[in-house]
Amino acid sequence: MRGITGRIVLFAALAATAWAASEAPKRSPRDATATWKGKRVQLDKLPADVPAAAKLALETWLAWADEHGYRCDFDAQGRILLVSPDRGSGPDAKLKSIAKTETWFDQLLPAPPKPAEPAEARPAPKDAPIPEDPETPPPGAPKTDERPTSTTWSTTWGAGHGATDSITAVLFVLRDEADQSALIDALAARHAYLSGWSAVAKQQVGFVLEEPLCGAFVEKVRGQEEWDPEHELVHRAAQALCLRRFGQLPYWLQTAVGWEAEVALDGTLYCFPYRDEFVFAAEHGGWPNDLKSEFKDRDDRPLNIGEVALWTRGKFDGKCARKAWGLLHHAAGATKGKLSPLFAELARFRSEHDRRETGPNAWERIPGYEIPPHEQERMLKAHLGDDLFEAATRAFKKGLEGVKSTAKAGATR
Repeated sequence: MRGITGRIVLFAALAATAWAASEAPKRSPRDATATWKGKRVQLDKLPADVPAAAKLALETWLAWADEHGYRCDFDAQGRILLVSPDRGSGPDAKLKSIAKTETWFDQLLPAPPKPAEPAEARPAPKDAPIPEDPETPPPGAPKTDERPTSTTWSTTWGAGHGATDSITAVLFVLRDEADQSALIDALAARHAYLSGWSAVAKQQVGFVLEEPLCGAFVEKVRGQEEWDPEHELVHRAAQALCLRRFGQLPYWLQTAVGWEAEVALDGTLYCFPYRDEFVFAAEHGGWPNDLKSEFKDRDDRPLNIGEVALWTRGKFDGKCARKAWGLLHHAAGATKGKLSPLFAELARFRSEHDRRETGPNAWERIPGYEIPPHEQERMLKAHLGDDLFEAATRAFKKGLEGVKSTAKAGATR
């Protein structure tokens, strides 16, 4: 009898628990909180100093974050919304890394003067642009009409090609590949033109998108013998800040910004988008030596634009990668204050030429568009000097500074 009675009591307790759970009021996304300047805030009660773009980003992702066990924390200025695991050490260290990256970014690439408003507004595009990012959807991915036909574009969070520094970027630090898959599904559900990209993206360990403006990486990846999540965070944050300020840039240059941010962090490189192979420990600080060796006998053959500009999205090319970073690293040290105007002109050129007319008052973006190499070369020389490539070659031969010659032991994908 005692055993039967115990089972009856246990059954009753389980039934009561189930009933209580079913009767308990469900948590509303509006009850979820975020942090703004270190204080917990609710979406319905945000302080007056929260920028409208930051509020829009929070409205977009707070429910998803709450459902999947993530927390939302803004940087000090509302430029970046950090979505990271709710359990663990918390976001403080990550927010500090983001703040350092923002300070470095503003010093290297300060906001250029805003261009004068055109006399007449340009007609709005017929279709939303394909988001071409360091880990972009493939050219020709399906598109969808998500924007109204008016000339006011910023009606949804993350819309690209808006005003300079006007959008709050969202950075996701994900627990595992399963959560990355869930995030990619959520992005594809919100933006139908990402459907063709989603399957490819799930095979990577992170991404950065211009539209919607976000970046993500998996904090703990299975099979990684060596992994540095801080480098992943800094690299993705730098690229998101670059997209936020300038819009889409040539692939080699935009990716080099992420690597230069890593070098500024601690003199090493760990984030290699699209790379899925063994990486020797020496490679984390070995690019200056590689460039020195490669260019030692190239006095009569200086670096040329094709060696970086023909590198395409979707694959990793070690030779192009180190030349791309090396050229930016040299320019950052040798041409103070000239990078932002260059980046702004490149972005302007792309915006004007990355389109095709579809009617008298309509146009669409060109899938897979890249600025022609000869146009890139023209703008690079105009802003950084006619002898840019010869000077960079001399710098490679001498040996670029600022990178550690040794790195942590081990290997990574």
